[in-house]
Amino acid sequence: MGFINSIKGKILIGFILTAIVVVATGMQNHYGFAVWLHVLAGIVWIGLLYYFNFVQVPAMGAALADTDGPGPVAIGKYVAPRALLWFRMAAATTWILGIVLLALQPRGMDGIINAFMLAPGYQIIGIGAWMGTIMAFNVWFIIWPNQQKILGMKEASAEEIATAKKNAALASSINVILSIPMLLTMLAWHA
Repeated sequence: MGFINSIKGKILIGFILTAIVVVATGMQNHYGFAVWLHVLAGIVWIGLLYYFNFVQVPAMGAALADTDGPGPVAIGKYVAPRALLWFRMAAATTWILGIVLLALQPRGMDGIINAFMLAPGYQIIGIGAWMGTIMAFNVWFIIWPNQQKILGMKEASAEEIATAKKNAALASSINVILSIPMLLTMLAWHA
């Protein structure tokens, strides 16, 4: 039971079952596999984005306000750093696989250019690519550096932490807002 409950066990068993489905159904298209990985990474990324915005941040606020409770220390020390690692890796993986998928288009590297230039036939995925790029930038260059200050991973004054909270919250809110139409563009492109 220990293996199936471990992170590695869950992931390994999930990938083994996926391989069985691929072989059993004859779905051995590399492009389809890349789409699947892109969507899987996107689910992890957006799932964590929603977790932070709808669960963890409100819970931290409630924990800070509860003078008789345990406080937010456990979340900040044990949960947030691990969740932020998965969040960053999922963002990077999703974005990179998106670029790979654009490069796998019949015209090769032109697929990337066409998408980002919103060329005819590429507008929907181009809009999604721009939103995904903004979101990935926010994760790596705004949310993560500010969370390091908030969680005490980097030294920061009380004023710097207050500013970091505002900056991280704004970038995270923007990502939630962008995620909704961005997911539509992913689905519309692959439909």
